[in-house]
Amino acid sequence: MSTYQHHDVDKLSQRINRIQGQLKGICKMLENDKPCDEIIIQLNSAKAALQKISQIVLEDHLEHCVLDALRNGNKEPQIDSLKRALNQYTKMI
Repeated sequence: MSTYQHHDVDKLSQRINRIQGQLKGICKMLENDKPCDEIIIQLNSAKAALQKISQIVLEDHLEHCVLDALRNGNKEPQIDSLKRALNQYTKMI
């Protein structure tokens, strides 16, 4: 596997920080006894944001790690890695 980063760590970190803010807001909504439907909307929004980060990481894995391995003839470990990543990604949906 490559030793360099393919994805933009700063942008992914920013996304995660926004999700953390969303989750803190959801905690406040719970503490303030906000309507359940409003809380669920916010939970779904946070879940969608997490799914987007997973999609970005998965696409990066495919575009760089897997394709590089296929070009270099070292496909088996990366294909297995892609299968595991896809398995985990589909659990989020």
